[in-house]
Amino acid sequence: MYKNYEVLSFFVDFRSYRTTLIKKLEHFDKAPYGFDKEDGDTISLKIGWFFKKLSIPSTRSGYKNIMKATHSRNGIDLLFKGHGLSLSNHYWFKRENENLSYDDINFFTNKWDDSFARAVLNKDYDALSRVNLNVPDITTAGWGVKGWLYDEEKGPRLYKLGINHSEECLGEVLASRLAKRLFKDEEVLTYDLEMINGEYASICSPMIGVDEDLISLSNVLPNDLYGLYHSTRNNKNNRKEFFEKLQEYGYSDYYQFFVKLECLRSICFVNDMHFGNISIIRNMTSGETRIAPIYDLGGSFGSGKTARQFLAKPNKATLLLIYFIYSNLNPDWDYSWYNKDNLIGFEDEIREVLSKSDFYKPEIIDFIIDIYRQQKSSLDELANKKS
Repeated sequence: MYKNYEVLSFFVDFRSYRTTLIKKLEHFDKAPYGFDKEDGDTISLKIGWFFKKLSIPSTRSGYKNIMKATHSRNGIDLLFKGHGLSLSNHYWFKRENENLSYDDINFFTNKWDDSFARAVLNKDYDALSRVNLNVPDITTAGWGVKGWLYDEEKGPRLYKLGINHSEECLGEVLASRLAKRLFKDEEVLTYDLEMINGEYASICSPMIGVDEDLISLSNVLPNDLYGLYHSTRNNKNNRKEFFEKLQEYGYSDYYQFFVKLECLRSICFVNDMHFGNISIIRNMTSGETRIAPIYDLGGSFGSGKTARQFLAKPNKATLLLIYFIYSNLNPDWDYSWYNKDNLIGFEDEIREVLSKSDFYKPEIIDFIIDIYRQQKSSLDELANKKS
C-alpha cells in the first residue's frame, strides 16, 4: 500500500522470508522508487530487499534482546507483526481483505503508543513483551539504540543514543550546528541534545512531509559511483574520478552538494559518511526530487569509537590526523557559498558541548579544537584563492 492506494499484491513465505510478486495493482505507478522498470522476478527480489531495508538491522545494539522479547526470529518477522508503517515513507502492508485505512493508523497524523521506544531507550527489554508493536521504531534503520517519542508541541521526535559511546551524540549535535552556520537552513537536519537514563541522546524530527518519500542515494546513483565514493578516503584518484563522473553523468545538483559535504567532513572530521546516510526526497504527487538535508553525523569531532581510542592515549593522538583528516579539498571547486565569518566563535561551542562529558579533559578538547582550526584554515585558504 501507498497511503490508501493498492500498489502490489505479493506472497511471503514466513519460513524462508522469500517474497513473490502476485500481480501489479491499480496504483502500481506509486510503487517504491525503481520498481517501475523491472520485470516480475526482479520486483519479487526488490520487495524482499525493501522489507530488509525497512527492518531493524541485526547490527542494531540490543537486537537479540529485542527479538527475544517480541518473540521474533529476525527484523523482518518483527516488521510483519505491525504493518510496516514508517516515518520515512508512506508505504505499508496489510493482509488480503484486511479492513484498515491509512488515515486511521499512519504515524504522520496519528499518535501511537511509544512504550516500545521508552523500553528500548531505557534498555528495559523485558518490557517489550507487553507493548504494542505497531510503532515506527521497527522500521527505523541504523546500528545505534533509537526510539520515536511523541512531543505534544513538536510532534514525532527520533531519539538516538550513541552506537558505542554516549559522546557520539555530542559530536552529531556539534556537527549539525556547524553545518547550520555554513549552509542554508533547509540543507541541514537540526539535532537537539537531551539526557536519557544517564546517557546523551541526539534528537531530530521527521525529514519528510505528508506527500514525500525518503530514498537512499544508493538507489538513485549508478553503482560505479557508489564504488568510487566508498573508496575516496584512501584513494585520491578514485575521489577525483567520483566528482568527474558526477559532472559527466549530469548530476550537477549532487556535484554541488558533495562539494559542500566534503568541506563539512574536513572540518568536523566525521567518519561515518556513506550513501546510506545520504538521501533524496521525492514528492509523490509531482514526482519532483530534492536532496535531503544532511543528517546522521554521529562520531564527529573525535567522538567516534576509533577516534575516542586515540584520544584516550595522548602519545597516539596524532594518529587521528592520519586516520580522519580529509584535507585533499580540490582548489578548483566553487567555494562561493562558504563564509568563514559565519564560524567565528565556534571553538567556544565545541568546548561548551564536549565539556558535558567527563571523557573530554581540557587537554583533549584543546587537541580537537586545534585539529578543527587546522582544517578550517585549509578551507579558508582555498576559498580565498578561488575568489
